[in-house]
Amino acid sequence: MPNSNTPSKIFQSKWLYLVVVVILSATTIAAWYYRQGHNKPVLHQLRDKQQGYTTYTGTAGERRKITLPDNTTVILNGNTRLMVPDSFMRQHAVLLDGEAYFDAPGPLIVKTNILILTTQPAAAFKIRCFELQQGATAYLVSGKLQVTKSYLSTTDNQPEILGNGNMILANKEIDLMEKETYVPLEMKEWLDEKMSFEKEPFMNVMHKLEDWYGTEIYVDGNTAEVAPVTASFDHATLSQVLDNLRKQTKFTYKISNEKVNITF
Repeated sequence: MPNSNTPSKIFQSKWLYLVVVVILSATTIAAWYYRQGHNKPVLHQLRDKQQGYTTYTGTAGERRKITLPDNTTVILNGNTRLMVPDSFMRQHAVLLDGEAYFDAPGPLIVKTNILILTTQPAAAFKIRCFELQQGATAYLVSGKLQVTKSYLSTTDNQPEILGNGNMILANKEIDLMEKETYVPLEMKEWLDEKMSFEKEPFMNVMHKLEDWYGTEIYVDGNTAEVAPVTASFDHATLSQVLDNLRKQTKFTYKISNEKVNITF
């Protein structure tokens, strides 16, 4: 589906919604092909060449929960890579390419190609930042969080401090980093892994699944006559959701190479 990763309607101004659509339109599969062609490790520019790393990878269409040595809980979304250095217990810093939720009981630094997030001193938050995309978003769930740009800005290098209900919208291409507010209910649904649709157009459902699982979905065929979707899911993988939906809408699908192909 060319226009992937459509964000949820949680922003309070139309211009901001349009910016989010633009900055999240790049896809994770494009990043995968780029790395294959250029044979460079993930976030190579942020890695300490004197340091060893343990890499945790999220599976397409699923979430993976891990616990770091300092008892920080991490939920990796699909197509995500988390790099934990050997010096983690001394520096409490990790590298992230993708989307993940962190619940840190103490100091933690998460570095991405656009943003650096530092707990103040503890925080729970979700960050979405793929290496080859120009945009990033970060949502604070609890605690306090300092957010700075991970690159040298020509306009503004001042940090933002997030409190409850705050989020960050960033776009490296236009050198933007704005603090905004969001609706916590949708974050709670994501964390509880409870998703429901009530007479929702099929393509709207596909957009939400892309955002929910961090996976690109391509649809081949005419969807104009597909009936609206009504369904509820609790802790379901993408495969389980699609298996349920195809009973209603009669399609076939295949998950491969970090993307999903649906055919009518």
